[in-house]
Amino acid sequence: MLGRRDSAVAAQLDSCLSGDAAPEDPRIAGMAMAAAALRPRRAVSESARHRAFDAMMREADRRVRPVAGTHADDLADPGVHARVAEAGPHLRLTVADIEGISDTRLEEIAASIARRLGQNAPDRNQ
Repeated sequence: MLGRRDSAVAAQLDSCLSGDAAPEDPRIAGMAMAAAALRPRRAVSESARHRAFDAMMREADRRVRPVAGTHADDLADPGVHARVAEAGPHLRLTVADIEGISDTRLEEIAASIARRLGQNAPDRNQ
């Protein structure tokens, strides 16, 4: 009996998420709002997901087995967006993500890292 009720709820939720119906039950409306909040801001194609996963695995492999000689980060992959910001004298911050990185988001990340470093690093100027 419980299985039928769950499948009915799932069917109604699926219908609401696809845009075919409006939620009738407040619980379904809450689930639809939660699903909408978890949805990416813009659609990410399967090929972009695969490219990002491949880039992630290449980076993990590179970290585990460093190559002798000079090497450069492979951030030219079209599935990975990268931005570089100056974080202070002789410090650069590189942020990479599968979604685009706006100036506002880059500033928020830099401020967060600066706060974290300020909390953990002793003041060496005293």
